[in-house]
Amino acid sequence: MSRSPFESFVWHSDIFECDSTDISRFYALLEREVTRLSLSAKKLGDVGGYPLWLMQSPTQKADRPNLLISAGFHGEEAAGPWGLLYLLSQLDTHLFERVNLSLLPLVNPTGFARGHRFNELGENPNRGFFIENDEAKAGNDTSFEGKILLEHAQLLQAASRDGILTCHEDVLLSDTYVYTFEPSQTPGPFSHGLKNALGHYFPIANDGDIDNCPVKDGVIFNHFDTSFESFLVRSGARVGCCSETPGQQNLDQRIQANAAVMTAFLEMLSGPRANG
Repeated sequence: MSRSPFESFVWHSDIFECDSTDISRFYALLEREVTRLSLSAKKLGDVGGYPLWLMQSPTQKADRPNLLISAGFHGEEAAGPWGLLYLLSQLDTHLFERVNLSLLPLVNPTGFARGHRFNELGENPNRGFFIENDEAKAGNDTSFEGKILLEHAQLLQAASRDGILTCHEDVLLSDTYVYTFEPSQTPGPFSHGLKNALGHYFPIANDGDIDNCPVKDGVIFNHFDTSFESFLVRSGARVGCCSETPGQQNLDQRIQANAAVMTAFLEMLSGPRANG
């Protein structure tokens, strides 16, 4: 069973009182939270008439960890962007005293607006992130959005220095799992902490293979490919995670689970920056 890039997935959210594809409401609520939290907003580029935003917490300081949360690479994985919005609505600005937070709230707006996995050009925005001679490089399969992100690679590499979390969903599944990256031979507290945050909401995936990757105890560990999160870890991010919530479950539950894994990520990695 495989995912169709142009099958449309639309769910209704009672939390936000709209459909998952309501991009106008998403951007309006995002703007409200950006104003409330005094986030800076840098437009990295335009995608099909929509902005590709990078948001950052105010007064970034060198002694705080740099953490990046990204969402919405695949348009049918709606709970990532809405979960980020839910997180922001609950956020207290005291967090910004402990972390330099950067956000890519919605990378693939044209897919999101249609409930399609790929962008309007039929490209996969989470592939084609290469490194050659220590330089970021696009490839033949790099999407329009990916090229915009790679044009700002140094900014994003700095923003994710101490950790990258990218929030995905698996529309085929009813259980949850994570891809994680740690500088160790086996998954540690970071990996299991994020998996357990999702496990409060959904069953953990059984051991076996998912998308030809071995999963054990809900974790696919140190699997390097040409995805955005893998690229940033190879570029120097200390740890990384791609969370996967199950698209077969209720949307609002998935939204809350995404906010919970983001909260766990921030709680584990915030505070004074470690040396090294």
